[in-house]
Amino acid sequence: MPDLTNRAVLEHNFLFHGLPAPSIDAIARLAHRKTYEKGVQIFNQGDDGDALYGVASGRVRIFTADDKGHEVSLNVLGPGDTFGEIALLDGLPRTASAAASEPSKLVIIPRSQFVEHLERDSGLAMHLMKLLCERLRWVSDLIEESSFLAGPARVAKRLSILVETYGRPLPGSGTELVISQAELGQFLGISRQIINQYLRSWCEHGWVELKRGRIVVYDIDAIRDVAANS
Repeated sequence: MPDLTNRAVLEHNFLFHGLPAPSIDAIARLAHRKTYEKGVQIFNQGDDGDALYGVASGRVRIFTADDKGHEVSLNVLGPGDTFGEIALLDGLPRTASAAASEPSKLVIIPRSQFVEHLERDSGLAMHLMKLLCERLRWVSDLIEESSFLAGPARVAKRLSILVETYGRPLPGSGTELVISQAELGQFLGISRQIINQYLRSWCEHGWVELKRGRIVVYDIDAIRDVAANS
C-alpha cells in the first residue's frame, strides 16, 4: 500500500474531515516528513509538545511508563491517524510516549506554525474541540473498563473498539486486527496468559481465530454481548 500524502493524512482523519479543500491544503503545506524504523522512539513522556504527528504509513504505539519502567499501552495508530494534539495545543510536556511499532513514515506539523494558523482559522479550532471531546470519552471508557467490568468483559469491550476503529475486513468473512495477544494485554493491564485463556474460549465458539501477531474476529456481535452482559 503506497504512503498517504500529507493531504490524505489530514483529510483521512475526522480531525480535519469536512474542512474546505483550501483549508486542508494550507495545513498540509505546514508539514514535513520523517521516517522511523521499528522500535524507534518518536517522543518520550515529558518531552516538550512541539508538533502534531500523522501516520502516512506503518503503525505507532502510544504508551506510558511508571518510575520502574513498566509500560502500559494506550493505543495503536495506523495510516491516517494523528496524535500529539494535547501537547500541540497547550505546549506542555507530553502526557505519553510514542514509538514506531513497525517502519513508519510520519507527517509532522510544528506547533509554532500550527498555532499561528489556528488563530486565523476558526473552523479548524472547532474540529480540534471535537477531537478533545472524543479523547475524553475514550479515557472515560478506560476508567469504566478498569473499575467496573470483569476480565472477559474488559477484553471483549476493548476488542470490539479495536475492530470498529482499526479492523480490516477479510474477503468472505471476518475482520482482522494486526495486534498480538501481548499488546492487547498491555492495553488492559492483563497478562498475556489470561488474555489467551479468554481468546481460546472464544475460538472454541467460533467467534475468533488466533494467528501470529493477529486476531481475526468472525462474530463481533457475540463479543459485544460478552461486554454488555457482564
